[in-house]
Amino acid sequence: MKIISLVAAVIFIAACASKQSSAPPESAASVNSSQTNTFRTPSSVDLTGAYLGEGLFAKKRPKAAQGLKRPAMRFYLERNENEADSYYGVLVEYDELIKMAPPYLAAQKAPGLNESVGFLDKIATRISAYKVVSGSRQGSYDLYNLEVQNGQIASSSMKVMELNLDPNNTEKNLLAGAKIIGNKDGEIIFPKQNKGLAKIADYTGILTREYYLAKFTYKIGSLGSTWRGKKDKNGVDTWEKTLEGSYLPEYGRYDRVLELYKQGDHHRAKFVKAQSTPAEDFTNPKSASIEGDYYFIEKPAKIFLLVPVNGNQTDSDREMTGRIGLFLDVFDGSAPKAGNKLVTELAFVNPKDPEDFMMYYQHPKHLRNMKHGQSE
Repeated sequence: MKIISLVAAVIFIAACASKQSSAPPESAASVNSSQTNTFRTPSSVDLTGAYLGEGLFAKKRPKAAQGLKRPAMRFYLERNENEADSYYGVLVEYDELIKMAPPYLAAQKAPGLNESVGFLDKIATRISAYKVVSGSRQGSYDLYNLEVQNGQIASSSMKVMELNLDPNNTEKNLLAGAKIIGNKDGEIIFPKQNKGLAKIADYTGILTREYYLAKFTYKIGSLGSTWRGKKDKNGVDTWEKTLEGSYLPEYGRYDRVLELYKQGDHHRAKFVKAQSTPAEDFTNPKSASIEGDYYFIEKPAKIFLLVPVNGNQTDSDREMTGRIGLFLDVFDGSAPKAGNKLVTELAFVNPKDPEDFMMYYQHPKHLRNMKHGQSE
């Protein structure tokens, strides 16, 4: 049964995908041959990319805690164009991959089964955003929490974690062998490629470790993982093509609760109170009661804030204006082999609590102004 579930998980993730150009499965960053045999100093390369890692949390994470003891992790890095050797980063802790397959496959192939197996509403257990700056030691970077202060994105005054690159890394994956230390649950590692006989672990490991299951799934599905913004990597505005439209409380549940659109020169987000989805069926139950119209402001790139259009201070305003919006296409199927589907997710993270994120799921057919219950 577990083998069948693993196969289903691979099929699920390969289909849960998008069209836009993205990073290779393990990392978007690479170096030329002249850099691969020397230590990469913090200023010598661009670390921008999407890196697959593993949380070593078994020794510190309590049994009752949300999340896995050894989860797969995704670390997105995007260069900060306004500061030398500085980045913005997003850390995603995956939920158990096998659990995601049944509800997604039901939505795709037999929607009537969703009432029995449930709808997909959870692909992560924690999401957090950081400013990442060069540290005091060669090959080290300090991570500071991103916060919302007076309607602006700012970084915390205290360092919360530290990224240490591997000085012996010669792989194209710039974070291979690196570690993030300082997490209260334990280290986060970015394994190097297995070589020789050790490569068998890439396949035997999928039965026991989420990292290897994720690695195998991304490879067999020709998938990447993309942190999106209004513009692509070439500076082309892709808002209308990739982000605009109706968003759902769960994948496959056609209850429009969020509409992204553009009015004049302003990008807007309109939240609609849930009509048919119970609060407990959202990724975060708090989402069920959110309503109101907001300016959706991207500053800096790929990081969004909500500003109330009417200027009032409603309960929804108080809940949402302190959150940070992130478009995270965790399973990005840009390649034709992956299906050429674009289904991105929009998370609103709580800077004070990585478990308290909201997530909205783009309508799989990119409908706009969708009415309640509309699936076509």
